[in-house]
Amino acid sequence: MFVIYDLETTGLEPQWNVPLQVAFLHTDENLACLGEFSLRCRLPGHIVPSPGALMTTGIRPEQLEQAPLSSTEMLCVIAKALESWAPATIIGYNTIRYDEEILRHAFFTHLLPPYGTQLNGHRRADLLTMVRAVAMLEPNVISIPLNTMGKPSFKLGEVCRVNGIALSEEAAHDALADAKATLALFRHLREVAPITVATLLSLADKAVANRRLAGGEVLLLGGSSRLAPVVGVTPNPTVATSWAAADLTIDPASYLDLAADEIGKLIFSSGPRPIRMIKTNVQPILLAYEQGCHALSPEHRDSQLYHERGARIRSHAGFRANLTAALANRFADREPSPHHEATLYSGGFISNDDARACVRWHGSPWADRPAIAAGFSDERLKAFANRLSLLEAPQSLSPAAWRKGQSWLRDRLTTEADVPWLTVPKALGEVTTLRQTLPPEDIGGHAHLDAIERWLSARNEFFRLAA
Repeated sequence: MFVIYDLETTGLEPQWNVPLQVAFLHTDENLACLGEFSLRCRLPGHIVPSPGALMTTGIRPEQLEQAPLSSTEMLCVIAKALESWAPATIIGYNTIRYDEEILRHAFFTHLLPPYGTQLNGHRRADLLTMVRAVAMLEPNVISIPLNTMGKPSFKLGEVCRVNGIALSEEAAHDALADAKATLALFRHLREVAPITVATLLSLADKAVANRRLAGGEVLLLGGSSRLAPVVGVTPNPTVATSWAAADLTIDPASYLDLAADEIGKLIFSSGPRPIRMIKTNVQPILLAYEQGCHALSPEHRDSQLYHERGARIRSHAGFRANLTAALANRFADREPSPHHEATLYSGGFISNDDARACVRWHGSPWADRPAIAAGFSDERLKAFANRLSLLEAPQSLSPAAWRKGQSWLRDRLTTEADVPWLTVPKALGEVTTLRQTLPPEDIGGHAHLDAIERWLSARNEFFRLAA
C-alpha cells in the first residue's frame, strides 16, 4: 500500500509553521487509488503566515479564517488516516526534508504522535529522490528540464510537464493537484525505470541502508546530481540512524592519522569532504557499486583503487576510534533552544504515560482538558495544551489563565525583539520587499499583496488597541 500526500503551509521553517491545506491519496500496490481527502484549516491564532508563502499558494487572507476546520481538527484527521492505512509507504515530492518535518512538528505541538509516518509499519519515501536517482542511472528514460541558468530543474510541475503529465503552473501549489501529479509521476517512473524505483523503495527501510553501510562493501552514494564511491566506516554513537562514510575519491592518507578534533573538522569542511554523513532513515541513494558504476565519469571508474582504499580505512582501528569520538562530540557545545517548539529532537522523547495522556486529552471535552494538561510530566506538552485551549476553547480557561494567555499571544505576534518566528512587524516588512520585486503589470499579484498587507495591519492594530 502507498499513501501519497502534499501540504501547503504557512511558511518554510518547520518549528514555527503549520499546514494550511493537505491532500492524501491512499493506493494499493498497483497504485490504483482506494481513497482520498483534501482539507483546509483555519490559521492558528499564534502564527503569522509568510506573505511569500501566501503569494505562492494563492491563499487569500479571508481563507485563513473561514476554513471549516481548526488546525487541531485537521491534524487529528490526518493522524487517524495514517493509523487506519498502516502499514504503507508514505510518499510525496520533496516531503522527507520539508513536508515530513512540517507535519512532524505540527503533530508534536498539537499533542499527536510526532512520528506518525513511521509508526505501525509505515515507511517513508520521497519521489524527488527517486527522480534524481533515475536521472543519474537511466537518463534516457526520463526528461529533466533546464532552468534559466541552464541547470537541471527538479521542480514538480516542470518535471511533470516535460514527461507528459498535466500540472499547470496555476494548479501547482494546490495540495490535491500536487498530490495527484506526484502519483502520476510515480506511476510513470515505475513503468520506465522499474529496477531503480524498486531499489529506492527498498531503501525506504532504514535497516537496508544500515546493513549496506555495515557490510564494508564499496557503495555509491547519490547526491543531487552525481554519484560518489563511498564505504561505511562507523555509525554515529549518539544517533542510530546516522552513519559516517568515507569518500573513496579522496586519498585516505590525508586524514587517517589525524586526531579526533581534526577529524571532526573534516565533517564540516567546505569543498569536497572526505567524511560524508548519511541519514539512513531518509531513503538515501545508496547503491551497490556494480549497479551504478556506469554513471560515474570515466576518471572515477577505478574499482580496484576504491576497494583498496575502503579496506585500508576500515582496518585502521585508530581512525575508526577517533572518528567515533568526533561524532560523539559533534554537538556537545550546542545550546538548547529556550522555545518548546524547537525541542522536538533535543528535548527527549515523549514518555508512554504522557503519550496516553495526550490520547485522553484529545478524547475529552474542552472543559476537562486543562486538568489533564496539568498532569503532563513533560513541560512542553503542558505549554502546547494550554496554548491550544487558549486558541480553540478560551471558555475552558479560568479568567486568570485567559488574561495570561492573551498577554502571551499579543507579545508573540507583535514583539519587536529578535525572535526566530515570524511576527506581524516582520511580515509587514516582507510585504514591502515583495512589492519591490513584483512586476508592475502583475495586477492580480499586487491586489493579493495589498489584501495581505491590510489583513496584517488590522491584526497589528487589534493587538495595539487591546494592549
